[in-house]
Amino acid sequence: MNLPMEREGECHSCGECCQTVNMTVVRDVTLQQHGNMQELQRYLSYRGIQVVGSDEKRNQLYYSMDVPCSELTSDNRCRVHGKKEKPLICQRFPESKEDVEDIKNCGFRFTPVLPGQSIRG
Repeated sequence: MNLPMEREGECHSCGECCQTVNMTVVRDVTLQQHGNMQELQRYLSYRGIQVVGSDEKRNQLYYSMDVPCSELTSDNRCRVHGKKEKPLICQRFPESKEDVEDIKNCGFRFTPVLPGQSIRG
C-alpha cells in the first residue's frame, strides 16, 4: 500500500537542484516520432539532453539537461530565494522523495502519513 507522503524540512540553499533543467514529455507520441527509444536517445544526446526516466502507466518520459539556473551565484546560492520572482516550480520543489534522492545535502525529506493522521500544511 502506498501511503501519502509529507514534505518536511527546509531549503539549505545548496543549489544542487538548480543545476539541471528537467522536462516531462508524452511518451507514446515522442517514441512514434523517433521510431524507438535508442533513436530518441541518440537524437537527444546530440543536444546535451538525457532521458532519465520513463513511466509507461502515465505515458511520460523524463528528460534532463545540464543547464544551471541563471539566478545561481558563484557559490550556488539562489538570488531569488524567498522573493516573489522565484518561479512557482522552484517554490514547490521537491514534490516527491524521488526529486531529492540523489541530492545528498538536501534539507527536505518525506515521511509517510499514516491512516488517520493529518498532513501538516
